[in-house]
Amino acid sequence: MGAWLQLGAGGALTLAGWLIPRHVAAARTAAWPAVLVDLLPVGLGATLLLLATGRPICSGLVVLALGAGLALADRTKRAVLREPVVFSDMSELPHVVTHPHLYLPFAGPGLVIGGAVAGIASCAVLLLLEPRLLAPDRALTLACGLVVGAVGWVVSREPALSAAAAMLRRLHPVGEPVEDTARLGPFAVLFVYGIIARAERAERRTRHAPQSAPSLGRQAGAAVPVVLVQCESFFDARRLSRAIPKDMLPGLERCRKHAAAFGRLDVSGWGANTMRAEFAALTGIPEGDLGYDRFNPYHALARAPIASLARDLRGHGYQTLCLHPFDRGFFGRDEVMPKLGFDEFLCRRNLGGSRRPPYFSDPDLARLILQVIGSRGPRVFVFAITMGNHGPWRLKGPAIDAGLARQFDPSGVPQGGDLLRYLHGLRQSDEMLDILVEGMERRGRDGVLAFYGDHLPSLPRAFDYFGFAEWTSDYVLWPGTAMPPRQLDVPAYRLPQLIKDALRVRSAIGLSVPAETGCLDGAA
Repeated sequence: MGAWLQLGAGGALTLAGWLIPRHVAAARTAAWPAVLVDLLPVGLGATLLLLATGRPICSGLVVLALGAGLALADRTKRAVLREPVVFSDMSELPHVVTHPHLYLPFAGPGLVIGGAVAGIASCAVLLLLEPRLLAPDRALTLACGLVVGAVGWVVSREPALSAAAAMLRRLHPVGEPVEDTARLGPFAVLFVYGIIARAERAERRTRHAPQSAPSLGRQAGAAVPVVLVQCESFFDARRLSRAIPKDMLPGLERCRKHAAAFGRLDVSGWGANTMRAEFAALTGIPEGDLGYDRFNPYHALARAPIASLARDLRGHGYQTLCLHPFDRGFFGRDEVMPKLGFDEFLCRRNLGGSRRPPYFSDPDLARLILQVIGSRGPRVFVFAITMGNHGPWRLKGPAIDAGLARQFDPSGVPQGGDLLRYLHGLRQSDEMLDILVEGMERRGRDGVLAFYGDHLPSLPRAFDYFGFAEWTSDYVLWPGTAMPPRQLDVPAYRLPQLIKDALRVRSAIGLSVPAETGCLDGAA
């Protein structure tokens, strides 16, 4: 094989590894600075591989395989979650290996595994059979790798970090990943968002750092238990279609009748990205205050102490517990929850449950929450993150409720079987709400319960079939007072303020509530 043919083939493969993700992103011809930034990681990777192997075709094939992998992930995320891959998604790559059942079904296990095996095998064959065009220079490769690492280390720290961020802002990213990837390119957006987010992170952490106030202790006013439940993929599915049974959610209906407030909850994720609604509901920080860290606040921002509802309640002598019957390291919650002010984080190891479907059922989690309240006393805050109705719903699971199957016929509906299984899980989530309300009523209605959905389920074809394009989930704040329940649509970051307001009404605890949020004062 001629040297020029090898170089040409390797160059073509490298170019394809750059162009395929751009095709998925519908990237248009951009100004040359954006093209250079977009091409930089591809060219740098190909150069280092060529120095290490001396084989242009093998190096180009590795770049092509990595580019194709990014393109597949990007296309899948756009189809399933309605947004492209962003820089903070890199923190989830280990979960693809440790929890493949949460990721691979959406892209197609055969395609992902088969493509990975084929790529590795092809690279191995070329590494053995392709003649070397250049003698591999280990010293030069190591030196280049060290230089790249050193430059990356310098750029990741001040003052070079701010200078790099200022230069990348000249590309004028607008902050909407679909638009930015189309205009700048997918590799450029990963780089631009990541650098700018890191440059702004310290200032944002300082702005939202906990205030250094002394603890008020356990004697500061009468106390009532506070329960905040983030229910997986929960929303009033009757909004989806008239085909959904009207009596689908009896627990939600009963709770609304005696609630202080209920309504739509504006969340920024669709189909996944639970941590966005979770962070908002715990901290009360608007998404606009997070910059590019809004895509995943747990990726880096929340790895330092952040002001939160849990921290406020702990300052008033509350025990603060997070219950999540799943792996504690998922989304880095094992590091994040203490930074958000939780004394204890109880996970699957403590609570039981399974790493795979069926997970810990929602009704069982409700009973566990009531046990915690009963054993810990009134001055306790419990934040529960459910797993019972987590997708993908096409995985085999328990038998579908026979009554529901008679009421809703999924035939003819794209993803109809998945939707039916989701509705089955939604009924169990509704049962969880009913159990919690009944249990707290037995205690004399002496608590505050907030129950909300983190996002809508990822059933894009079913939703498109019904012409349903909404993003909002639902919430309810219980109990009410002598005034009628108030329907109030709010963004997720308003939940902590609503809870503080309700808690102020129901107890003698003087939690501060911003003036703009006294929306329940009329019910006092």
